[in-house]
Amino acid sequence: VAASAEESAERLAAALAAGAAFDSESSSLKKHFNIVFMGHVDAGKSTISGHILYATGGVDERTMEKFSRDAKAQNRESWKYAWAMDLYEQERAKGKTEECGRAEFELEKRRFTIIDAPGHKNYVSHMIGGATQADIGVLVISARKGEFETGFERGGQTREHAMLAKSSGVRQLVVAINKLDDPSVALPDGSWDEERYNECRDKLMPFLKQSGWRPADITFLPLSGLGGVNLKNRVSKEVCPWYQGESLLETLDNLKTPDRMINAPV
Repeated sequence: VAASAEESAERLAAALAAGAAFDSESSSLKKHFNIVFMGHVDAGKSTISGHILYATGGVDERTMEKFSRDAKAQNRESWKYAWAMDLYEQERAKGKTEECGRAEFELEKRRFTIIDAPGHKNYVSHMIGGATQADIGVLVISARKGEFETGFERGGQTREHAMLAKSSGVRQLVVAINKLDDPSVALPDGSWDEERYNECRDKLMPFLKQSGWRPADITFLPLSGLGGVNLKNRVSKEVCPWYQGESLLETLDNLKTPDRMINAPV
């Protein structure tokens, strides 16, 4: 029995050293990755992060109902998912993330820690701190009319965050083009506009290349963080007939990630 316990301890230690997590219930090993959610202020980073926690069981129904009631009482019902990540009163009052929020969730193949970075330029130091710990970056882009342009074309934080993530060692980038269900960009029948998606993607890609990102390390996808569409389950053909790819969580679970060179020289 002692030998068996010793072997189990050695196996667990080896797994943790390799960046994997030990699941004692299923006796399985799942690799662990840190994900930093970044982008311009109000792009939807905290909403997506909180909705991921709800969709994967990290936030239960009762807690989400409380968030919904409290947000509605402040006429901020759309902030309910963000409150799963923004825990401080000043963050909830302003609707603005000030420090990196952290939470964990698990998928079929991997375990993840979310690092929800602030989008306001006043807190860029916190964003850098989060990016230096991340293996994967999710650059959240708001497709809403005016918001994409403010974040990208007018000196917003979209550009700075993409550059800082690259220089901080993030090696895989998922670009989540959010809010495609917003009335300012959705088509009259409620479906998502491919032209708006392509416009955002085609303006971003040259800049990302210039910042050092390789196209092979970038994945683009459309989603609605508030509605949870294309978050866990794939978006329907009725809503988005032109997208044939995976949902965000499927992408994260299947993403080809670089090996951590833990024994390499510093």
